[in-house]
Amino acid sequence: MFNNQNSDDALVFSTSVMGDGYNLSRNFKLSESQSKCGSDLIIIHPSTIVLAQTLRDRLGRLQINSWYRSIEHNESIGGVKSSKHTFGMAIDVVPMQASLEDLLSVANTLAIGGIGIYESFIHLDVYGDNRRWKQS
Repeated sequence: MFNNQNSDDALVFSTSVMGDGYNLSRNFKLSESQSKCGSDLIIIHPSTIVLAQTLRDRLGRLQINSWYRSIEHNESIGGVKSSKHTFGMAIDVVPMQASLEDLLSVANTLAIGGIGIYESFIHLDVYGDNRRWKQS
């Protein structure tokens, strides 16, 4: 369910129209998905919303470090040119009531396109099939 998704299915939101407090799901607000540069437009693939809520339901509170990134913000932080964040197809997650190992364990039970393990967070994306990597 969370792999091989098409970026053409992404949704586009405007914070000035919808408001920061707009609910994407039971536990996630639009503001949590906004690019750190403050871009008004936010691109989010629906599967990432379902994925974030599924993880929240299983693990408790989550901190989303990065969801959508504008191309400008992605470039400014040295993100890869084809970052799935720029398509709203990726989330960088830190569990607040569980360990990174617990998050990884749950993520591995889901059909997630990409799982990247970093020192302080886990990257999850809905693009492709069964890609795995670890920060070196």
